[in-house]
Amino acid sequence: MVKKRKAGVNQKSAQNVEEQTHLRNRDSISVFLERSYKVYNRVEFIETDPIFFPSSYSGNKEYVAFVSALFAYGRVNLIKDFLIRFFDYYGNDPNNNLVQESSSVYYRFQTSKDIFNLYGMITEIYEKYGSIEGAFLSFSDELEEALKRFVLYCREFGRKRLLDRGFFQLFPDPESSGLKRFRMFLRWMIRKDEIDFGLWKNFDRKDLIYPIDTHILRFADKNGIVSNETNSLKNALKITEFFRGINSSDPLKYDFTITRLGMINNCKFKKDYNCEFCAHVINCPFC
Repeated sequence: MVKKRKAGVNQKSAQNVEEQTHLRNRDSISVFLERSYKVYNRVEFIETDPIFFPSSYSGNKEYVAFVSALFAYGRVNLIKDFLIRFFDYYGNDPNNNLVQESSSVYYRFQTSKDIFNLYGMITEIYEKYGSIEGAFLSFSDELEEALKRFVLYCREFGRKRLLDRGFFQLFPDPESSGLKRFRMFLRWMIRKDEIDFGLWKNFDRKDLIYPIDTHILRFADKNGIVSNETNSLKNALKITEFFRGINSSDPLKYDFTITRLGMINNCKFKKDYNCEFCAHVINCPFC
């Protein structure tokens, strides 16, 4: 019994030390990220990000952004090739009244039938609600609840039409998934700066949850924010809470910046052999 009690005390003490270290690290990370934000949060870097597509295409930007976000998985060249085929056939506006699927418009796990039904669902949303933001608002004025109900709406659309798993892969279970692609889309729509569009006016950026990709997860794991690199809702909430401690009104401010550090500088967010070649090595909190 004594040993167990002692172990519990030691564990609590270790947790307190970890929390204090975590707070000190957050201060140094905040300074570093603000400096990096001024370097990377510029349009010249969007070619390495899925936001390149809605930034480049004309037409209904919300619609183009939604489709681009849904298919933002896999190799960049394959995504680009698919989106070109998609928008060439289905158009840059969700009101083209197409009635026939194209056998050449498919992507990885999504068949041409999945794509055709996806387009049909999107046009239905625009007909019923006027926009995707309108659909969200019809479900709830609280962003998380609106997102959950929107994804369930999409999943129900697929179930009613007996669609295959390729369609549902685009709409993961909102109760457990981090919903990375949806959260990326929401960042584009709700935040406003040189990168993000800020088209939606009825939701607040402070309520956004992190879209956790490989680089965000690595950052969080190496800095003790999460204990694994799983794209789960639990991890997304932990990461967002950390950044709310830095900027409570705009927790996703550094999302684009962190992913550029990973993609452009090959940053591992810890001391690594790449550090000596990095332009940010001076005063870097990770080295």
